[in-house]
Amino acid sequence: MTEPEVGREVAAESADEGTAVIEFIFASIVLLIPVIYLMLTLSQLQAASYATTSAAMSASRIAARDANPSEARARAVADMHFADFGLRDAPTSITYSCTGPCGQAGSLITARVVTKVSLPGFPLLFGSDRSPHITLRANHTDVVATGSQ
Repeated sequence: MTEPEVGREVAAESADEGTAVIEFIFASIVLLIPVIYLMLTLSQLQAASYATTSAAMSASRIAARDANPSEARARAVADMHFADFGLRDAPTSITYSCTGPCGQAGSLITARVVTKVSLPGFPLLFGSDRSPHITLRANHTDVVATGSQ
């Protein structure tokens, strides 16, 4: 090799030095941020699913043990379940349906809980009213224990 060719090889090798760090940072940003967001979204949906299911179970049990179920009591218990799972401001609705007379012992009462869970980060961008959400539903049926008096 002549001397100018050796100088070109050394210059080409020194131009590649330090790019591994930049490539690692770029790959980390491109790959890790979506994976972390996906994990946050799935964990929030799982927590909301557990809270919705436990709220439906509690609401049907409240209605089954009380001849005149209190909507306020069921709402308070549902709010407690959602707070336990870190979802304090999730919009929730609770509805009841009965097979047979609602207050009669032995009839079935079903509580339906519907919750709308916003995706992480979107309420900050679009506002809580217009942010994309996922709707979760849970039903639970229980037997009325005592008749109305």
